[in-house]
Amino acid sequence: MAAAKIKESIPQNSSKEVAFVGRSNVGKSSLINALTVGGIARVSDKPGKTQSINFFQYDNTDKFLVDLPGYGFAFGKEEVVEDWNKLVG
Repeated sequence: MAAAKIKESIPQNSSKEVAFVGRSNVGKSSLINALTVGGIARVSDKPGKTQSINFFQYDNTDKFLVDLPGYGFAFGKEEVVEDWNKLVG
């Protein structure tokens, strides 16, 4: 449904959300794909590929699954990782 890299881009109409947070490369995106049909979330074997907050509408309802950037050993410039942390926090 949407991807946000800055706070102002986060959808305001999402009333019910389940957010997946954890270290980089632990399977957050893969879990979202297991819960949905069609593999809607991108997955990678390289840590740090999810670089925005991604909102997926669940089963044509008012519920959303939210894929958050990982933390820990993500590959990214220090400033970019700091921005992820501010956005999620």
